[in-house]
Amino acid sequence: MKILKPILFLLSPLAFFLLEGCEVEFSPNAEWKNVPVVYCLLDQDDDTTWVRVERCYLGEGSIYSYSSIRDSVIYPQGSISVALLAYQNGTLKDSLPFIYTTRDRDSGSFASDNMPLYYCYTKNRLNQDYSYVLNVRKADGSLLVTTNPISLIKWKATADRTSPITKPTYNTYLHYGEFSFNGTGSAKNTCEIEWDTLSNARRYQPMVRFYYRVGSDTTYVDLMCPSTVSTVSSSRLSVLYPRETFLDDLKNKLKDDPSYKVNLNKVDVYLLCCTEEMNAYMSSVSHLAYSISSREVYNNIKGGVGIFAARRRHIYKSLPFEYNIDAPEGITYKIEHLGINMH
Repeated sequence: MKILKPILFLLSPLAFFLLEGCEVEFSPNAEWKNVPVVYCLLDQDDDTTWVRVERCYLGEGSIYSYSSIRDSVIYPQGSISVALLAYQNGTLKDSLPFIYTTRDRDSGSFASDNMPLYYCYTKNRLNQDYSYVLNVRKADGSLLVTTNPISLIKWKATADRTSPITKPTYNTYLHYGEFSFNGTGSAKNTCEIEWDTLSNARRYQPMVRFYYRVGSDTTYVDLMCPSTVSTVSSSRLSVLYPRETFLDDLKNKLKDDPSYKVNLNKVDVYLLCCTEEMNAYMSSVSHLAYSISSREVYNNIKGGVGIFAARRRHIYKSLPFEYNIDAPEGITYKIEHLGINMH
């Protein structure tokens, strides 16, 4: 595992007092150096794969003076090329070139005219039996950055199971196993979501897509369930989604929407997951916003910094939503009394 120590760090007020009497002079900056920053996530169910390539910097003067200059963070169009290479048993099987485009960036301290992105239409072209390497080359053809091969997340449906999500279950004839918060014992007032593990997946987070109607239009909000990490021996995993947490999440999503809404009594349960590379990156940066100390950040870009990993976001199961329990314990009754203009 490669790790990158952040370049920028902060000193506490006490540290400044301690340094005041020090006779040693030093410069926290260095001669300007081009360091590529690359982000790419592969999902074989996506229509399009995107790659973001920019650069970080270290130089004399204020970092803000650099960040506001477009040429400090942007590679000019035509100066680099991006390609995804597919291998099987060491043999090159496919090469996917990416196309340059731009997107608007939110205003702030960093240059915000247009953000360059590179895209490739990859629907039905990413093969879960291949491994993939990302290459970024300079205009002269020389290699700027590359990566180790990564694998996609695999799920092969069987004849009797078309989704890895095993709970909640639903049988059209028996009307059994709605998305319900009717757990018993320690799982009382919870919904258990269970699934078979997927090959190459490391971190999982179920998501509930809650549908409702506004006028004649059907819309939805996405509610994130607790996440969990698999072990080598894991063949099946589960999480508990408490009813009160669900209600709080729903209220937080809808409280600023003044429109009158109707509960449609149906949900989709999605299974979001990512590979070990993405899990390691997320774990290493998860506390950076809450700490001013130096911290090591996972990095798997050779010749630069960033992350190249795989994920899946499109595996789901549609279920009827619980509505059969009488008030005041019924979930429909509780939703109606959240104060969010819903009936």
